[in-house]
Amino acid sequence: MASSAAAEADPGERDREQQQHEDRRRLASSLTARYSDWVLEALDELPGSFLLTDPALAGHPIVYASRGLAALTGYARREVLGRNARVFQGAATDRAAVAGVREAVRAQRAHQVAILNYRRDGSPHWVLLHLAPVFHARDGRLLHFLAVQVPIDAAAKRRAAPCRGATGAVLTACREEARVDEDFPCASHAGKVFVDMDKRGLESEEPRVATESEKEKAISTANSIVSALNRYSKLTGLVVSGKRCDSVCIPALSSSLNLSLGRIKQSFVLTHSCLPDMPIIYASDAFVSLTGFSREEILGCNCRVLNGPHTSLEVLEEINQHICSEQACTVDLLSYRKDGSSFHDLLHVSPIRDASGKVAFHIWVHLDMGAKHDFNGLTPEVWQLGAVGAVRVAVRGLSASGSLLRPSQ
Repeated sequence: MASSAAAEADPGERDREQQQHEDRRRLASSLTARYSDWVLEALDELPGSFLLTDPALAGHPIVYASRGLAALTGYARREVLGRNARVFQGAATDRAAVAGVREAVRAQRAHQVAILNYRRDGSPHWVLLHLAPVFHARDGRLLHFLAVQVPIDAAAKRRAAPCRGATGAVLTACREEARVDEDFPCASHAGKVFVDMDKRGLESEEPRVATESEKEKAISTANSIVSALNRYSKLTGLVVSGKRCDSVCIPALSSSLNLSLGRIKQSFVLTHSCLPDMPIIYASDAFVSLTGFSREEILGCNCRVLNGPHTSLEVLEEINQHICSEQACTVDLLSYRKDGSSFHDLLHVSPIRDASGKVAFHIWVHLDMGAKHDFNGLTPEVWQLGAVGAVRVAVRGLSASGSLLRPSQ
């Protein structure tokens, strides 16, 4: 009778087991479908503490965890697969560091930061977190994020003032980000990584600084993993790369349009309104000088690459609403340069229509209000509108003759 009862298991339990099996299959296929069935065994042979996440899946879950990660954190692989990487954070994790990680994920770029994480038993430990995106080499799509954790030796502890990034305002912004993402078309599940915190301790930990050796180890480990992914991806015909090709999916502007845009002195970028995530397809000399980003680094990126931990989510939502309604707007925004320094940005965003009246591009005119400018007697807003007018004339004139893009495009 007992065996008969066991055979007639609770239907709800069977459903849960089936769902768990399906979840495991879905997570595994995130890798095997792209890198072949042998990739899991190959990754298991690699040293180091690392994980892979899939930004295309809801919640940006962990889809692979190395054996070294289990040894470092105390979490078994089955305990972290399918969960968000914030499982390693705790109450004393620096919110500013978390915000920096979040922005790197949203901007789909590599990032390295020393951060206080927590083991399964609740004990805190410092690691150098190295993030690296993995792209489809042909079309530039983001496929996975690689996160390498290198323990920072206790001898590297530095006496420093506590970071002031761990404020309630920043934490609130992080949580607001998770809500705003649902209404922000340019956002994805990637923006939700490393956002919320649990309450596993209130230990006061002095910040640590990673050594050059630890930084090199993180980069070397990441390169080995990406190399393995690249090797096995060739078996499926889908080749991956740790660097997005700058020209991927980015239409090349005609020499005539480039020449016209190059005459405009204001700091601005042009984004393609009809491509996914509205990538930047042109950046002016003044923009490169203002932000510190080279054209090679900025082309193909979304304008949120200038966002940082204290960028107003309310203002970003306002911009998004104006873009969706095809209207222009001028806002005050705190933007960030490549080196992490912030500036008071008077930003004007305006749709640019082609000769047929269709919105083809958006122009983003940036003005650092903390710097000295010669507006030739004009107001800053009128000065910005000058750039908008010049771009409109160039686009409409050239689109009428069909010479917006290079002939090969």
